[in-house]
Amino acid sequence: MTETARPSYTIAAACEAELRVKDSRFVAWLAPAQSREQAEALIAGRAQQFAEARHNCHAFRLGLGEQLLAHSSDAQEPSGSAGRPMLQALAAHRLTNLVAVVSRYFGGTKLGIGGLMRAYSGAVQAAIAQAKLMPLIRTHRLLLTYLYQHSAVVEKALHQYHAEILQSDFGTEINRLVAVRAEAAEAFCASLQESSGGRVRIHSGGESHFSE
Repeated sequence: MTETARPSYTIAAACEAELRVKDSRFVAWLAPAQSREQAEALIAGRAQQFAEARHNCHAFRLGLGEQLLAHSSDAQEPSGSAGRPMLQALAAHRLTNLVAVVSRYFGGTKLGIGGLMRAYSGAVQAAIAQAKLMPLIRTHRLLLTYLYQHSAVVEKALHQYHAEILQSDFGTEINRLVAVRAEAAEAFCASLQESSGGRVRIHSGGESHFSE
């Protein structure tokens, strides 16, 4: 299996785990996120909730493939000692569409760069062990435009290829935004064009993904 063919995952719900290293407490929290704005809001909320912690370090991964957005912060821990190992822990499990925050309560003993890296990574790993993982399926969004007399043809194709209807607009023509699994998108379009005699107009709406 190639790297691009390997499945990616997200989490079903927020989860938490705690790791203690030389009297320091590392409280790791994972939460689902669908956008950078949502991820940043979750981070800010967690930092406010754990305002008494010495550090609230974070990492998040959003999207898949070329659309993957990855970001991390050491939150005033030594550079590279917290955010990066947290991000690497998420990547090692091929997790995306989630945010990780680790709140550290200093126990009085310095851990050094290596010790911090192991602690932050270990805390995230512990939280991942508590999470329910869900595979992400890559899909293509397609905008279909057609006359009402072609509704039966479109409905048949949607059912045959298990397409998800994201949005519908019924005007003088029908406009439907649908999501089709990436590996079936080409066959779906070809089938629809053949069965409608080319009368269904199809425009790409970009790539997306969903969990099952």
